[in-house]
Amino acid sequence: MLRALSGTTTLVGLLRHPLRDSLSPAMQNAAFAAAGLDWAYVALGVEPERLEDAVTGLVALGFAGANVTIPHKTGVVAYCDELDEVAERAGSVNTLVVRDGRVRGSSTDGRAVTDAVEAAGARVLVLGAGGAAQAVATALVDAGCASLRVAARTPERADALALRLRHLAPGRAVRSDAGWPPAAGDADLVLNATPVLDDPLVELGGVRQVVDLGYRPGGGDTALVAAAKAAGCERVVDGLDVLVAQGALAFERWTGREPDVEAMRAAVRDRPAA
Repeated sequence: MLRALSGTTTLVGLLRHPLRDSLSPAMQNAAFAAAGLDWAYVALGVEPERLEDAVTGLVALGFAGANVTIPHKTGVVAYCDELDEVAERAGSVNTLVVRDGRVRGSSTDGRAVTDAVEAAGARVLVLGAGGAAQAVATALVDAGCASLRVAARTPERADALALRLRHLAPGRAVRSDAGWPPAAGDADLVLNATPVLDDPLVELGGVRQVVDLGYRPGGGDTALVAAAKAAGCERVVDGLDVLVAQGALAFERWTGREPDVEAMRAAVRDRPAA
């Protein structure tokens, strides 16, 4: 539950479009409360054509920062005064930190995934080619995956992401897949970075690790997570695991403190969406 706001409450926002149920407010507000901070996290609906205004508004209104999600993760890059090394390499931002009137862009999506899987030597299939896919695929390449294949409903977007990754990691086995939905092929790690929750999209025979960035705000497994559990995959990371991990890293960037991760996890596992 959102604590009472005061005239000195520090605000953090979530920029997304359309504005829908999200567990991030409950999660971050639980973390602020556990840390005894007079901070509050609020969801803000921002249409793409108003994104620059929204980022400028964060500064004008004294926000400490924001999270950035669908569909703004790549578009917001242009409105940051600076990027950290990870965001610059990924070309994707999910966390904004406002300090001294300047906006610093960061990305915690990639590390949230690479900390949860065995990336080195993995043969990766990435489903989707949006901002989250771009950030996580870059992190997997940097973590030493053996190969990476990108598949998306729009083949041109998959081609563009694969080309970008080959530029970042010359000589790495990176390619796009013309088919949709794709076959798992020789992949042993499948990452779903699409918003599809009700279709597993791929057959998981031979796949050892599965990560689904999506989650159901009301609870329950996505179709891919359910299929991965049924297939006996060795490691299954669901969207709530990723949400907590990336959120904890964002909390550190805003506050300079480590969050109570268990409080964050309880907020998303035990409460309805806010």
